[in-house]
Amino acid sequence: MKGIFSLLVLICLISNSALAAKVVFTSNVPELFAQENGYSLAKMSAFVKRLKQGQEPVLFIHGGDSLSPNPLSVYDKGAHMISIMNAMGVDVLAVNRREFNEGIDQVTLLSSKAQFPMVLSNLHDRRTMSNVEGVLPYVILPVGDLNVAVLMTVSESINSTFLFNTAAVYESAEQINRWVNQARISGADKVILVTERDYLKKVPVDSLVDIDVVFVTQDVVDKQLSESPLVIASGGVDDEMVVLEMSAESVSAEVVHTADEQPDALMNSVISRYTSQLDVVLGQQLATLAGPMDSLRETLRSAESSWGNIVVDAVRQYTQADFAAIIGGSIRGYREYETGYVLTRRDIQRELPFGGTVYVVKLSPTKLKQVLEHGVSDVEGYDGRFLQVSGLRYQYDANRPVGSRIVSLTDASGQPLTASAYTLAISDYMFDGGDGYDFTDSNVVSDKVSSQRLMWNIVSDYLEQFDTIMPALEGRIENLTVSQ
Repeated sequence: MKGIFSLLVLICLISNSALAAKVVFTSNVPELFAQENGYSLAKMSAFVKRLKQGQEPVLFIHGGDSLSPNPLSVYDKGAHMISIMNAMGVDVLAVNRREFNEGIDQVTLLSSKAQFPMVLSNLHDRRTMSNVEGVLPYVILPVGDLNVAVLMTVSESINSTFLFNTAAVYESAEQINRWVNQARISGADKVILVTERDYLKKVPVDSLVDIDVVFVTQDVVDKQLSESPLVIASGGVDDEMVVLEMSAESVSAEVVHTADEQPDALMNSVISRYTSQLDVVLGQQLATLAGPMDSLRETLRSAESSWGNIVVDAVRQYTQADFAAIIGGSIRGYREYETGYVLTRRDIQRELPFGGTVYVVKLSPTKLKQVLEHGVSDVEGYDGRFLQVSGLRYQYDANRPVGSRIVSLTDASGQPLTASAYTLAISDYMFDGGDGYDFTDSNVVSDKVSSQRLMWNIVSDYLEQFDTIMPALEGRIENLTVSQ
């Protein structure tokens, strides 16, 4: 009898082990170069490969937001990152907003180079009113004895940030629940939804049905947000990844750190193939800071920034426009610099990772004020549309209604804008309607349009003029908002 009992226990353990599986997740990792905080694509790759060599089956879900921005994405439009994901052993890519940095057709092209399926569940190409070609609404993958379905949703705001109304985006619980139901009918034992925070503002987690795990792609400290369903925020240029322990009966999550992993040699060679030529260029020294400076997110999206001033002054000088305005959200360094720091081209590329070109438009003072009004229309949320300016001074009051927040607007010397029209240098992103900007009624100054020089090249060339440069606040932007 004792032998029979031992056999039953052994069978039970074997059965549970057969059903157990691991799921590894990361997102928001476009950076090619290893960082001081332990971030390294080669170490992440080593960690995943080590897990896959173990006894438990492993599914590696990549949450996207990673094909851009980095130094190469401007040139090869994300193809290098697909090669890196192939080498890392990614099993499925959840197509996120930054995958669309080069438009819908580029995603289709890259899907043919990927050795893994790409999924996006709530976006249609408006030209066909069907899924993006090469991208599935969901996928079911066998992980040991479990069939795991993976779905992905994005928020409608992708149309104002990347796709410029070329996509139909569905933000409803009914829409995603239908796909979940279809996945269950098709044999899914577990369902994982990858999504973003803005989507969940419109479609709350408690409106979702029959989903086991929700991954929220954010550049944050990885953490569990709720237990039923299991909701985890994960992503960013750090050494964190999330590992799920999943069985037919349960699922649990653990945040792991990869900083102590030995880098995967194959991955290092793949990355080196892409970065070796960049190192020489990006290491070039430009100018020494004569004072401290920062590129912190909240400053760039709500106030005058000394680094923002340098960037926008460079653009204005390059174009010889009367004024220049650049959205704070295009500057992404999010760091502090000490006095004496020597800026390099690598620093500028990290600060301005999206590249982008420059347009000059001709507009009236009334239109210019409307542009600035749009810039402060969501300043409370530190939205990226907030404008850093050159040649201008403006005051705003966020307690006023949207559309009436600009209190004063003058040129840099404090004089009113009395001419009938002025020239304004802006990014191609703004010109194309990014972040809701509208320049369709503004004339382009054709001889001052740059289609060749990228923003980071313009700023780097500007800094090369100086041995030292003093970052300074000059009263260009004044926040008159009184806390209530």
